Amino acid sequence: MPDRPARHTLAWLSAHADWRADVAAHEPRLAAWFAQGLPAMVARRAVDDPDPRLRLGVPLPPSEGKQRIALRVPLHDVVRQQPPPTLEAILATGVAHDWQLALHALAHIAPARVFGAFAWQHLSGLPYVHAASDIDLLWQVDAAAQADAVVARLQGWEREYGRRVDGELCLGDGGAVNWREYAGGSRQVLVKRLEGAALEARDRLFAATGVAA
Repeated sequence: MPDRPARHTLAWLSAHADWRADVAAHEPRLAAWFAQGLPAMVARRAVDDPDPRLRLGVPLPPSEGKQRIALRVPLHDVVRQQPPPTLEAILATGVAHDWQLALHALAHIAPARVFGAFAWQHLSGLPYVHAASDIDLLWQVDAAAQADAVVARLQGWEREYGRRVDGELCLGDGGAVNWREYAGGSRQVLVKRLEGAALEARDRLFAATGVAA
């Protein structure tokens, strides 16, 4: 059996995939979504979840209430998967004029991948981004010094541009921690993984890389 894809991975399903929405009433909308060739995104499972199927989510645009539809599918029904788009890819396809300067500056902080409204607008062509939108990013970090530098620059970016960036610092072992929580400096932080989430010691986050936090 292939490895389970990481959280936030985009997953395209086969035409005959045996998917099931958590709420049956959502299935017609999901069927229309998949009929357009659009992907779903891999979501976190609860630690004690007995269901072996892959957990996915499809967030609908604001015009449909920003509802996030949850579904399950056997892993073998995923025919293609890829990471979320890069921030450079989002910029290359064009963003609203009032976001351009801020996002180009954000792209210079560190390589990032995009999820949330900007990613789904890029993928679907539907209007997700609005004047009050945040941007959601993922940054790969391999050492405490790198994480500290990224966090400091993100704080400076928010002060300079008056916008909000949300997202996660992705660790080498597959875990991820909210960048704002990491910036708080607490001794323990919530680390999210595909199979759940748990508090972990901050000074052990980079132990697998051999670089102390």
